[in-house]
Amino acid sequence: MPLNHRDLWDTRYVKSQLAARAMPEWKTFLYFLALTTFDWLQFTAVRIMPAQGPVPASFRFEAWFGLGITVVALVYLFFRNGGARGRDFLYRYFPLAVLVGWKVVVVIVAALWAARLVLEGQPESVTRWSAVAIACLLNVFMFLRIGHHLKELCNAESS
Repeated sequence: MPLNHRDLWDTRYVKSQLAARAMPEWKTFLYFLALTTFDWLQFTAVRIMPAQGPVPASFRFEAWFGLGITVVALVYLFFRNGGARGRDFLYRYFPLAVLVGWKVVVVIVAALWAARLVLEGQPESVTRWSAVAIACLLNVFMFLRIGHHLKELCNAESS
């Protein structure tokens, strides 16, 4: 089963593969690898950038919020998948996180671009905190959306 564009964008297609347990291990591994690579880049970007003075409070807030929401959201997602009685959490989570995540990244980039246009001329603190608010809200939305898909798979399995 070759990798194709539907594996990267078509949530319905991937959910049908997951529900039928037709996704091969190598493909699940590729989703895991993509998610791990993206998370590594996201969480370490500040560490590999040259220091430009003190880290602004908005960046520190966003970093701590990202860690907190990830931990809380993973517990939430585990329960959306049926909790201790659920099945195949990681098998389902990695593909869905990649599919939903790519789409949310595109929305974040577009929203940040639009916010920059709308907030042109505002103080830097306003634009920085607005960007943080947009990223945090869309991060929450991403986990809610993944939870929606996990719950649908869980419900389809029990019917």
